[in-house]
Amino acid sequence: MKQQLKQSAVFIAMLFFGTCLGVALKYGYTQLFYQPHVITQDTSAHYEGTDKPVILYTTHWCQYCKQVQSYFKRLNIDYLSRDIESDDQHIKVLFNSLQRADIPQIIIGNKVITGANIHIVEKALKDHAFL
Repeated sequence: MKQQLKQSAVFIAMLFFGTCLGVALKYGYTQLFYQPHVITQDTSAHYEGTDKPVILYTTHWCQYCKQVQSYFKRLNIDYLSRDIESDDQHIKVLFNSLQRADIPQIIIGNKVITGANIHIVEKALKDHAFL
């Protein structure tokens, strides 16, 4: 009986530490190798016809886009959302001019941020005095 308890305890400990190691490796890999792209470029064409300080290229099904939209709403950031799957050819031309297919694409001033890393978005908002 003691032997079985000891074996069970060792098995549970190995399972626990193995799971922790797997999660740590996955999280570490993501943090090391996936960095959102922040590119400084001329974004004036994207701001033509709008007075919104932030532009968000999105789709209706993108969960990361929804996270960014929720973040903007929570902080009362005035932004323009453009659905890249709409029938508006002008939006498609503007999105394609960014030369990146990932969404969300967030334009804050002259910075184009690919991805939904809120820390990077917040830094760009602060840099442009929107926060």
